[in-house]
Amino acid sequence: MTPTDIFRHTALGQGLADIRQVTIADGPGAGGRLIEVRTPVGLCADIALDRGGDLLRLSYKGAEIGWHSNTRAPCPWPDSEAEHGLGFLRGFDGFMVTCGLDHHGVPTETSAEALLYPLRDNNVHPLHGRIAAQKAEVIEKQVDWDAGVITIKLRVQQASVFGENLELLRTYRFSLSTAEITIADRVTNRGFRPVRHGILYHFNAGYPFLNAESRLIGDDWALRNQLDTGGAVPSDDHVEAVQAVAAPQDGHIGLTNGGAHALSIQFDPEALPVTALWQAYQSGTFALGLEPQTDLTDETQSRLVAGEQRDYYLTVSVSGP
Repeated sequence: MTPTDIFRHTALGQGLADIRQVTIADGPGAGGRLIEVRTPVGLCADIALDRGGDLLRLSYKGAEIGWHSNTRAPCPWPDSEAEHGLGFLRGFDGFMVTCGLDHHGVPTETSAEALLYPLRDNNVHPLHGRIAAQKAEVIEKQVDWDAGVITIKLRVQQASVFGENLELLRTYRFSLSTAEITIADRVTNRGFRPVRHGILYHFNAGYPFLNAESRLIGDDWALRNQLDTGGAVPSDDHVEAVQAVAAPQDGHIGLTNGGAHALSIQFDPEALPVTALWQAYQSGTFALGLEPQTDLTDETQSRLVAGEQRDYYLTVSVSGP
């Protein structure tokens, strides 16, 4: 049907698709802003505006795809600098968590010499950086029936006086005809000194999508067979494992769960040349993370001069009955 025909049946198409901005009323996330997205094909998502503009929730035809942690997405995110840089874990939750913009991985320190601030010898980087805890500004949100897409544009800033001034411009496009989301990110150094840069996309699958029948997919992925023996099963004594390899040449990774549903992630392997697998099967946590990321050991890729921009494009799609 044309948009006009759709509107004859349901005002503004709300019977098929909708976006709305809401505020959580109670619990750990009280006060947090969400953009709720609903598409005609059964894809639903929550974009957490006070959590870096990330995808807190993803479901397809009522089936949860993403991971939900015991932190229950608190707002605001607890101090990431606490607990020797492990404070990130006090707020870690959701399907897609962006890590960066100047660091990802374990807590560390790097030289602050380039910033020219006498009181700062080193930059202190907590686990997975700081961007996921920053508040997003909504630039645009609309359902475009003519183009067949829901568009949401956000701006997120990570900044410090005499430190980095990094901006993330993020555009989500949700297809109205397929269970597909495209994510276009542009990171810009808005400061006037060179700064460190790194980004990691932490896509987290959880139960019931993650189960003993789950298997990794991607023909050109070195970790593809990691789940082929025993699958994913909770264990009270499981110790997390993180394995990183070169990104697949075709930039395709994903996960199935016994044929019922499949998650596919497509990205540019030149922009995100490393892929990691996070297996966290401890009971009560039970998550599997697929992590396309930049290479922090590459001096060219891990540095942005004043005004420099870096673009990242990813496509997330879900299939199933």
